[in-house]
Amino acid sequence: MRWVKYWGTVAVLCGLLCCAVNGCPHKCSCSGSHVDCQGQGFRTVPRGIPRNAERLHLENNQISVIERGAFQDLKQLERIRLNRNRLQVLPELLFQSTPNLRSNFPLF
Repeated sequence: MRWVKYWGTVAVLCGLLCCAVNGCPHKCSCSGSHVDCQGQGFRTVPRGIPRNAERLHLENNQISVIERGAFQDLKQLERIRLNRNRLQVLPELLFQSTPNLRSNFPLF
């Protein structure tokens, strides 16, 4: 009976580790390289976006400021949606470290 408790604990810890390794931010959903954080009331870009993210949905939030290095680790990022937020200005060189980002779609 004691081993049942032990394996139950191991299973829970493995589940938590899996989530931590995948790095999906709280309140967001992640599927492969698609990260969906839309409509969650974020005031800033959430931390913990997976480095392999290619598509990032941040629309319909309350984001008013984006820090300069917010996307620096997202080298695979191809598309980002920021429309319907409270952004007025984006920092210079914000997307400098995202070479795959496509510019032929609306950010706002």
